Amino acid sequence: MYSLQEENELIRLAQQGNTAACEKLLTAYTGLLKNMHHRYAHTPSGKLLYDDMQGILQLAFMEAIHAFEPARGINFAAFLQSRLHGAIYKAFKNTCSYSKHTAHPTLPDNDDRFAYFDSLENHHPSPERQLLAQEKLQNIVKELTAAEKELLHLIYVRELPQKAAAQLLNITPQAVSKRKRNLITKIKKLA
Repeated sequence: MYSLQEENELIRLAQQGNTAACEKLLTAYTGLLKNMHHRYAHTPSGKLLYDDMQGILQLAFMEAIHAFEPARGINFAAFLQSRLHGAIYKAFKNTCSYSKHTAHPTLPDNDDRFAYFDSLENHHPSPERQLLAQEKLQNIVKELTAAEKELLHLIYVRELPQKAAAQLLNITPQAVSKRKRNLITKIKKLA
């Protein structure tokens, strides 16, 4: 390994385009790159990116060299490791996004590399489910008393703290808490 001054000098030379300095730094950090490659090889992201992982890590290595500023007093190894993690995360995020929006007709039926994406929860309900939920919500609200509707509006629509809702309703915060519990129980029964 190199001393801090030697490493900083190699980085400076590499930033100026010296390929020999780049190769020396790459050789010095080959263990870290291999470790990162191996570390993620068994994760869902690593399995999806396995073929591209070495290139991703080497590109992130070169970007780290060009972005590194020794004057900040940060250790290059720590800076590099952070950049490598970030590059892997970004590549996985892009792969997830791409795989969610792309059909893969060329994959064999028994290939489960993308089964991971099927397990991801879809947080955007279909228009039909939204319509059914709105109708159900309207039916529940019809069954509430005026006081329950007012409490619901203050706490969940206006997002007031219970103490502020208590002041507006001229009751104690404990009463608001009890009414809120009863309201939630009633809504659960109606749902």
